Order: sequence, then structure tokens, then C-alpha cells
Amino acid sequence: MAGHRKNLLERIVELITRLPWWAGVTAALLSWALLYWLVRTPPPVSFPSDEVILPVLRGLAMGLQYLLPALLLSAAAWSAWLRYKRYKNYVDVAGEHGHAVLEMLTWREFEQLVGEFFRRKGFNVEQRGDRDPEGGVDVVASIGSDRYLVQCKHWRMQRVGVKVVREICAVAAAEGAAGVFVVTSGTFTDEARRFVEENRIDIELITGDQLRRMIQGLETAKS
Repeated sequence: MAGHRKNLLERIVELITRLPWWAGVTAALLSWALLYWLVRTPPPVSFPSDEVILPVLRGLAMGLQYLLPALLLSAAAWSAWLRYKRYKNYVDVAGEHGHAVLEMLTWREFEQLVGEFFRRKGFNVEQRGDRDPEGGVDVVASIGSDRYLVQCKHWRMQRVGVKVVREICAVAAAEGAAGVFVVTSGTFTDEARRFVEENRIDIELITGDQLRRMIQGLETAKS
């Protein structure tokens, strides 16, 4: 489902939430300092004397002086919370009750979990799922010159069918990706598995139980 077109301020806030929390705090401090300077510094002599434009610019800077830093700080706080939540979900899934935790995740948290798994496997990860992904691509995992497309299906009751796998493979072929991962919290149909066996594209289907065991194995190997 396509989202609305974001304005510049929405894009800035979205970018800040993707960055480390300290980047948002730094941006807030810098924006406050710049706007503070603009409000209190008299214009240069060469500045065109316009009785309308100058007061409007000063009024705009004065209004944004506290609003913009507050928005950036809020985005930084949200970024810190999301990163903490992503870390906690990953650790909990790797724990003794990982199966129950996996069942409780939202679809967005599931996508973040999958992205974190690939990140800890050494891939460079780009999350696409919250930006209206094209062709069902939720994560792009790159290692070296190889790019892998990852689709996440948070389906607990319904098995992922061949149509989903076929569509992501078509996108992978069009983008020249090295391979495809389809990850679900549930399972796959037999038809989907047969399609993988008969297809030339490098495809890996990962069920919820497999993902949980892979995360646990990865964390055990690192400890």
C-alpha cells in the first residue's frame, strides 16, 4: 500500500530516526545554535532593506529555534528506543523462550529482527520494508559485491506459497541480485519448496523455527 508523499521536514525526521541517537542530538544542538545566531545577529549592511522579507525571515527563524531542535530530539529519542527494542527482541529470540517471543513480534519488529540477523552475520543491511517496498523486498543484504533480496512474511497461521517466492525471484532477476531469502515466522507450502528446487536462482527459504535456531547458533558461536 503506497504511503503519502513526505514533505522535507518528515524526511529529515525519518532520516534522524535511522541514525544513531547521538546524531539526532548533535543535529538538534547545531540547528538550535544556527537559528539562535540567525535571530540575534544583525543583517549585514549589504543586505537588501526590505520591510517585509527580513521580519518574515527573522520570525520564521525565531519560531523554528525551539521547534526544530525539539523535533530532532524527539526523533533521536525514538531512534534510541527502536534500537533498544531491536536489540532486546534479538536477544530474547536467542534465549530459552525464543519461540514464544517470535510469536509475539509485530510484522515490523519481525522485519527488524531479520535485518539484525543479517547484520550480525556480516552483511550490510538496508531496510526497505517501512518505505513501501517494491516487489515485496523488505531487506537488502549485501556482502562484498553481492546483493541479496530478503522478503519477510510474518505469517503464523498461513503457510507462504509459491506465488510469493516466484514474485521475489522475478524482482531479483530484474535487479541482478545474487540471490533471494524468504523468511517467515511460519512455514512454506510444498509447492514453494519444489519451486526452489527447480529454479536456477539462489533461493533460501527460512521458517520461523529455522530462524530462531540460526540466531541461537550465531549467538552461541560468538559467546
